[in-house]
Amino acid sequence: MQELDRLEGTIAYITFSSQDTGFTVLELQTDDDMVTVVGEMIGVAPGQQLVVYGSYANHPSFGVQFKVQNYEVALPSDENAIYAYLASGAVKGIGPVTAKRIIKAFGANALEILECDPVQLSTIKGISYRQALDIQTEFRRIYGIQDVIMNLSSYGLSASQAIALYGVYGQATTEIISTNPYLLCNDPTFLPFERADRIATSRMTMEYDSHRRIAGGVLYVLRHNSQKGHCCVPYDRLVETVSAFIGVEPEKVENAITEKCDEGELFCEEINGRDFIYLAQLYVAELVSCQKLSQLLAAKPKTNINVSQTIRTVQDILGINYAPNQVKALEKVADSSVCIITGGPGTGKTTLVKGIITMFEMQADVVSLCAPTGRAAKRLSELSGKNAKTIHRLLEVVPGTKNDIKFQRNRENPIPCDVLIVDECSMVDIVLFSQLITAVKDGCRLVLVGDYNQLPAVGPGNVLKDLLDSDLVPNVQLTDIFRQARESDIVVNAHSINQGIYPKTSGRTGDYFFIETGENIESLVSGLVKTRLPNAYGFDSFDDIQVLTPSRKRRGGTTNINAVLQSVLNPEDGTKAEITFNGITFRLGDKVMQIKNNYDLQYLRDNGETEVGVFNGDIGQIIGVDRFNKTLTIKFDDKTYVYPQEFFPQLEHAWAITVHKSQGSEFKAVILCLSDTPNELQYRNLLYTAFTRAKELLVVVGSSEILANMVHNSKKQLRYSGVKHFLEEYNG
Repeated sequence: MQELDRLEGTIAYITFSSQDTGFTVLELQTDDDMVTVVGEMIGVAPGQQLVVYGSYANHPSFGVQFKVQNYEVALPSDENAIYAYLASGAVKGIGPVTAKRIIKAFGANALEILECDPVQLSTIKGISYRQALDIQTEFRRIYGIQDVIMNLSSYGLSASQAIALYGVYGQATTEIISTNPYLLCNDPTFLPFERADRIATSRMTMEYDSHRRIAGGVLYVLRHNSQKGHCCVPYDRLVETVSAFIGVEPEKVENAITEKCDEGELFCEEINGRDFIYLAQLYVAELVSCQKLSQLLAAKPKTNINVSQTIRTVQDILGINYAPNQVKALEKVADSSVCIITGGPGTGKTTLVKGIITMFEMQADVVSLCAPTGRAAKRLSELSGKNAKTIHRLLEVVPGTKNDIKFQRNRENPIPCDVLIVDECSMVDIVLFSQLITAVKDGCRLVLVGDYNQLPAVGPGNVLKDLLDSDLVPNVQLTDIFRQARESDIVVNAHSINQGIYPKTSGRTGDYFFIETGENIESLVSGLVKTRLPNAYGFDSFDDIQVLTPSRKRRGGTTNINAVLQSVLNPEDGTKAEITFNGITFRLGDKVMQIKNNYDLQYLRDNGETEVGVFNGDIGQIIGVDRFNKTLTIKFDDKTYVYPQEFFPQLEHAWAITVHKSQGSEFKAVILCLSDTPNELQYRNLLYTAFTRAKELLVVVGSSEILANMVHNSKKQLRYSGVKHFLEEYNG
């Protein structure tokens, strides 16, 4: 590990500080020089003595800076220093006037009073007892975090990691992590098991066969598998994997699993004669989903619909003549409390949804529509002509619940509708599905719409396919391609791919093209986006054309293609403001994507309304860059957000995005890069999903060999799940 540089000095002044994350820019007066110091530093203030550990870096806009990884701060001890500290606003609730009164009353003991004696503090003019308690809480929080940062730095953890842990465990962070360092890999993206293991075994001298180490290995393997889509793992395979992974006897792994099951952190379920182990959250999600779904299935739908007459009226109202299979679907929905509608592109799902809405609104039912992502909900609104929400908005997510998402709509406060239509169900993971179905009121009809041939949800589970495989939920599969859709190479080839048939192009008059290329993938893609497609079809390079790739890495992945497209479509020209963060340059005019749900970020609509929330998959444009305050102003459709620096990690460039990230969206023109695609991503339903994202034009560039491999590889990724098992139990 590279040795860190050390700086010591007095904080001269603070340029910028975020109270939420602690990201701070300050000037540190050392014995030799004034140094710009940047990094996560909670509660620092002018006049404090500060020791920082890190390294120097040359910022393209602001010059040489010292980037902090860890720091130590000393409490001011004399009255002048204490006054300077309190007057700086470092402790919320205290300004210059109040600071002067506190120093006059308590002198050098002021900080001890703040921490230990709110009664005395409340004797100061302008401070009530309630305010004194708030000041005490804030003061303890600041120095609690600083103490955690200093203690955890001995384990090699950065200040930002320590701050994140403090947000979960609070004042007891150091004690909790010291007792069980394997909590550091509770989220495999925070620390890998190997890193937590080194801390435990080398710095804390924990034994290799200790219970905490083995249990940590079991939980890590289960969480790692959940990120690959599994809700559970076969018991025998789990024991074998953990035993090999951490190097202990299988019997000790079995004992650890048994103890965790006894404690309720894990659950064991026998499915088809084989034991499976679940994390508690996923077990409960499957169980409650199947319980509620079984209740809905058992309920007789309340309706006075004359189905035949109603369908004729619906067709007259909409000016549509439904095909026999669509009529069958309307009849099935009218006669069922829960129904699934599936089908590929061009099979009439959208016109069917319009008919379902009209059919139930004719009898004064309240119909609600939702989809998993913002772009999918927007598309559903446009196609159906009725307002649709994301599932999170429909459930009314509670702001500020970052680590444990809560919704206002639940079993006790259900969604106020008589019919709920959920689109793009293949994207819904088991946890979100359980939260949604729990909030469906008794007597409400549930209509699930999706295409099970598309990629499954990013999260654990394969809900749509599991429900279909159970044969317990009424369903209709739309298979006929309508005449207009049959004229599209995109639609025809998408269905051909599902049958293992290599896609064909009908020449210059078609809407699908393939261009073989190898070494010049970057120049070909950038030329298509910048000039060739706009000149030939009138497409806008920013709004209409989307580049898709199967992966993030390698030459044909999003990381490389985004860098190339940014340099071509939005190059540095000396006039555009930009901010570089963690090696990524965000420039005025850039196309960006939100990659994580954020329920706290406020936005302003064009009509003047303000709300909160931005969602995974939303694509927008940077319309403002404030380098001094380190903020980005981004517009997503009609919503404008101001991003502070702590939310920059939730953004990626979106000139090119992965096929997985494109789910639920449609684009006028799609360029699909199949160059240097990893073998594990060369499979059919990924290709099918990519094809179905294009509305007017699809250009595939890359290797015909890779394209053929994907067409012929019908193997779908196995996902262990118990949904079918639980449904059969509840309906047996």
